[in-house]
Amino acid sequence: MIVTRFRKLRAVAGAAVLAAFSLAQTAVAEHAKISLDVSTRDDKQTAFVDQTPPDVGKNPRPVLRATPGEPLDVEYLLTNVYPHKTLENVVVHFYFARVAKVGQRETPDLSKRSNIVLETAFDLDLKPGGKAGGRCTIPAPAPGVYMIRVESIRTGSDHEHFAAIDLVVEAKP
Repeated sequence: MIVTRFRKLRAVAGAAVLAAFSLAQTAVAEHAKISLDVSTRDDKQTAFVDQTPPDVGKNPRPVLRATPGEPLDVEYLLTNVYPHKTLENVVVHFYFARVAKVGQRETPDLSKRSNIVLETAFDLDLKPGGKAGGRCTIPAPAPGVYMIRVESIRTGSDHEHFAAIDLVVEAKP
């Protein structure tokens, strides 16, 4: 009876170690860390890495409010967190585009040029620990709801990473 209990305990312990190893492998397999900061005169929101699929990720987006013409300071940074692998020909895609509502589940239609306030992309080889990003100041556009997003494309993984913030632009009462 004691031997049977010992075998069961050993089997449970082995399963726990295997599960912990699997979780550690999943965590190590991440390839990118992304941060996005957007500031107004009075407020600042920061979004950290999320992943696709789905296109809009798994985490709710922070919301920032501004008035038309107010300066928005935007800064984003993508970091290759692989310890020994270069991300070759990875694309860093940034856009600021109109959406229908805060928390919208679909990404904006970038084929409609009228939706886009600003869009940029560049490709590069990102060495282990390498960082790439951008910084700009842009006036808040006309009243409406916008998504500001930076994302990785072509990382050679089964998923991509991004960070996004919703911006609500309202005229002063």
